[in-house]
Amino acid sequence: MHLTLRLMGPVTLLDANGDDLTPRGRKARGALAMLGMAPGLRLGRARLQDRLWSDSPQAQGAASLRQTLRELRLALRDHQSVLLSGDGWVGLNPARLTVDLRPLAAGAGEAPEFAEGLDIADAEFEDWLRDTRLALEDRPRAQVLPLLVLSDPVADTPSGRMLAVAVVQQAASHAASLLPAQVLPLHSAPASSPGLLVEAMCLQQPGPEMLLMISLRDLSSGAQLWAQQFPLSQSTPALHRAISALALTLIQTVGQLRLPGRLLPLTDLFSFSRSRLLSADRVLSETDSPVAQSLRAFLRYTLIIERQTRDQRATLAEAEALASRARERAPADPIVLSVSALMRSWQGQVAGALDLARDACRLAPGHDLAHLVLSQALTDAGRDGEALSVLIRARGGPLAMLGQPSWRLRQAAALIRLGRYAEAENSAAAALSHSTECRPALRFLAALRHHRRDEEGAAAALTALRRVEPDFAPELMASPDYPVSTLRRAGLLAVARARL
Repeated sequence: MHLTLRLMGPVTLLDANGDDLTPRGRKARGALAMLGMAPGLRLGRARLQDRLWSDSPQAQGAASLRQTLRELRLALRDHQSVLLSGDGWVGLNPARLTVDLRPLAAGAGEAPEFAEGLDIADAEFEDWLRDTRLALEDRPRAQVLPLLVLSDPVADTPSGRMLAVAVVQQAASHAASLLPAQVLPLHSAPASSPGLLVEAMCLQQPGPEMLLMISLRDLSSGAQLWAQQFPLSQSTPALHRAISALALTLIQTVGQLRLPGRLLPLTDLFSFSRSRLLSADRVLSETDSPVAQSLRAFLRYTLIIERQTRDQRATLAEAEALASRARERAPADPIVLSVSALMRSWQGQVAGALDLARDACRLAPGHDLAHLVLSQALTDAGRDGEALSVLIRARGGPLAMLGQPSWRLRQAAALIRLGRYAEAENSAAAALSHSTECRPALRFLAALRHHRRDEEGAAAALTALRRVEPDFAPELMASPDYPVSTLRRAGLLAVARARL
């Protein structure tokens, strides 16, 4: 059963029947408000403790937090799985809870304030509450999120309905974090609002398989925009494929509609064009979220390794600062952790990169960006076979499909490290087909073609590289600072000495 956390007006937690599950304690309601406003609905335990018990000794504050979380679980009754916890963090399950921030009218037509009547005598919490209220007051002039509205799936068996709910809710949650968008159940959606309505039907087929039918409608007009069927089973790979395919479709469909809000520039983010990367940075700078900050660090990483910034040291400092702030605000977000891991890889901190990337994969199994970064960390650790298998497991995810050049390049690098040069050349060619400005793909192709004595093909790749990299010359590839470490390690830089 889905729960709704209302934060405009008094903090109120309701189940689908309208029964009130709100805890009585002020600190418990304060914790709910903070978790409801946190990116991904998750916060570090230290952050919660510092906001609610800033004046208490460390041990006393930790004990008070444990007691408050116990109070929350008791208030949830049969819905205790909504409250999540892990190593150093606490959160709410976005697949089972919707945060409602709609400015519903109060008495005398006045809009209620955020967390109305919540009085907690702690200076740190009071500062957070004041800042949050001020930010929400500016919300109508800032970003209005499009809606992803989920209808209750129809199924002819209980297990089919459970699978349909899992696929739809996880896909919507994944897509919402990348758009960004707000996910609501149908009964909570405002009438005639702009957005997408997601309808699902799951039918049992002969044997163990089921058929999941999904349709997307324009929420305002009811017009059907997209429909597709997915064969479905209870196997993890089949579920991941369906979730990834639906998340990608949601992202693409919302991007095609004239919906409110500023969508994240995902295709530009994974390009290798300086102008597109800088354009993505301008858009992301308008969104003050940990995910946006992490993605700004990610694109700076691309600018650095592709020699597209005049001051690499300053750009690296910016990337590190953005990644650090994002992780402080959202320590359990898989994108935030993935970018932090990537920064560790760049700095040569192999163990730290592996730990952060694995944490991201544990928090979001099958997350494509987390697996991309874990593959990089495994390569840095010399575990090339694992690096390839990790990447293959998540190459069908929505980000991987939108950012094909990056995933194909990572695959090519892993294959080169394994000595599988023909397959690596195919992967590099695939990356180039998705982005003609992809410099790493052209470097790989030039070196691999020259290695198999295709001088004409190598020369064509070098000519294309000169067009997109104005200061390029083949002998530059022999420089220790040029970004061809994979080719250098494999002894594939004879092309740098060839006169092509």
